[in-house]
Parts: sequence; structure tokens; C-alpha cells
Amino acid sequence: MSSSFHLRDADSAEADTIAALVISAYCDYRPSLTAENWQAMESGLSKAGRIEHAHNIVAECDGAMAGYVAYFPPGNSSPKLFEPAWASIRLLAVSPACRGQGLARLLTETCIERAQRDGAATIGLHTSEVMTRARALYERMGFREARELPAMFGLRYWQYRLDL
Repeated sequence: MSSSFHLRDADSAEADTIAALVISAYCDYRPSLTAENWQAMESGLSKAGRIEHAHNIVAECDGAMAGYVAYFPPGNSSPKLFEPAWASIRLLAVSPACRGQGLARLLTETCIERAQRDGAATIGLHTSEVMTRARALYERMGFREARELPAMFGLRYWQYRLDL
């Protein structure tokens, strides 16, 4: 893992930069989606950095934004996706230029640490069938599939949980 990553809470003025980073990172999934589903996904991704109740965490490398994750403390997670008392992780994204350096793990570990600090017994996330590398990372970190969620964007999704 690169020792040059610096994690910090994002400033609200960085929302457009965050959205651009997240869309760039998720473009890998575009070929697996219909044009209509990509457009819907991209519309949702464009809200990254502006999500209500999220703690927006960014990673920088050499002064440039390299990664992002939205952390939700217990009681602030989407009730459609997670139990009310859970903390949760959403929209984890790593710039294509910074992949393979452990940044996704670092962002996830930061969320786990915050969930523990916030007294959560469980932290959850959701991921899809096309996010195979992300699912493998989460499983290596101890997350376990809890249930299948309703399809979104024409893809199968699962809720994952990690008991803390």
C-alpha cells in the first residue's frame, strides 16, 4: 500500500470533484449495463459528495483526489438497504490511476474504525454481481453476504455485513 495516501473528511465545496471521481471509477461497469441503466446509475453517482447524513471521506495522493467513500453512522443508513442500528458504507470509489495500491481496503478500514468508534455492532454495504473485485475484497476483510436485494440497474445486488 502506498504510504502517500492522506485520508480526510471532504469539504462540501468538493462535491463536483467527488462526483467526477466516482463516475470515473464506476465507468468500468458501463459495458455491463444498458444505456438506460447506465444513465440511471450515472445520475445517482453524480450525487456523491451531496448525500444526506453521509460523512464523505476522501483520499488524496500527491495533492489529487484518489478515492472516496460515504460513511453512514448508526441510525443514518438507508432503511431500504440496512437495519436502522447499522453503520454503512456506500459508493466506495478509487481512481483508475490509483488502483492496486490498497486504497479500497484503507477506505473500508477507515469506515470500520468509525463504526466501532460510533458504537455500531454491525456495518453493512451493498454490492452487485459486476463488482467482483470489490466483493472479493470485502469477503477477505470478513464481510459476509446477508441477503439478496432487489435488482437495480438490471443487476443483482447483495447486502453484506460485518459484525464488529
